[in-house]
Amino acid sequence: MWKRALAWIAKNERHLGAIVFIFGFVTDLLTFLLLDVSLVSLVFAGYLALGTVFALLGHASEGWKQKATSSIVKALPSLSSLVVQYATGGILSGCLIFYTKSSSVMASWPFLLLLAAVFIGNEYFRKYREHLAFQTILLFFGLYAYSIFALPLLVNTLGPLVFLGSTAISLVSFSVFLYILWKLGKERFASTFKFIIIGITCSVTAIVGAYFTGLVPPIPLALSDVGIYQSLEKVPGGYQVQGEGTAPWWQFWPRMYHHKAGTPLYAYSSVFAPVSFSTSVVHVWQKYNYDTHTWVTESRVAFSMSGGRSGGYRGYSIKDNPSAGKWRISIETTNGQVIGREVFFVQTVSTLPSLETIVK
Repeated sequence: MWKRALAWIAKNERHLGAIVFIFGFVTDLLTFLLLDVSLVSLVFAGYLALGTVFALLGHASEGWKQKATSSIVKALPSLSSLVVQYATGGILSGCLIFYTKSSSVMASWPFLLLLAAVFIGNEYFRKYREHLAFQTILLFFGLYAYSIFALPLLVNTLGPLVFLGSTAISLVSFSVFLYILWKLGKERFASTFKFIIIGITCSVTAIVGAYFTGLVPPIPLALSDVGIYQSLEKVPGGYQVQGEGTAPWWQFWPRMYHHKAGTPLYAYSSVFAPVSFSTSVVHVWQKYNYDTHTWVTESRVAFSMSGGRSGGYRGYSIKDNPSAGKWRISIETTNGQVIGREVFFVQTVSTLPSLETIVK
């Protein structure tokens, strides 16, 4: 029975791989949003360690199984591959959850494409040489994404130098992994080395390009709250704001805010950051130009922030007497990474509607 089960697993490894990958994804969905950021970092590290160990074991066992008589040893490559795919699923889905949480939905599309590529790759790369390259590149991507997440937590700040440091750490660490992989099976590794290098080069190029064009969200920062208000006043314990109430949960299109000529509008935001984390946040006010179909920056307001508050670090900016039309407020880091964004319309009126007063 045991031998038959192992033989079935080996025969259906690729299809089982997709199921195991989904299981890793679902595990994260059920747990990651409930964990503290520091615990999430440890879980990521555990996934990486698990994937790395079993990737090495699977590569080494490809040579062992030719001479092995034990059914367990013969099944080790398939079993190791499944563990690697579970760990990879956990890493990538965790990245998807936190990269999406830390920015606008538009920033998560590269990861959605990557997840689709994983399923296609599990079916397409059936030869060991190709599959080893595929899994190795995914492990590197997971390591890179984790480094981008973990190093800012370690140094308590963000910025291009920290990102480049994450890149260097990822490349050096993965070079060590590739060296061990080569020592465990030189001939098989040599046949796939070119594909691995091409994949890693493409991954680094894509992520570096995405970072410096603002597509990579600034994890571990996350937008807790954002809103547009007609009045804002600092009071003990927070900010007292007056606005037109909260939009219903099902409204996904931009809201209309009414504005009385000669008065300002206020943008309020709350950004979560871990304890001891410090950086600067920028409110960018932009108006849409229908003639050129572009967003035109009207003003930029920067202020420093520090982490630790459960509800997020609160801040606001003012736009004096905004004209009617389509607007958006972007909450960004100083190097242009988008933490969150609110698109809305402004309509100038002579009398404001009834406003709701709350303290944030």
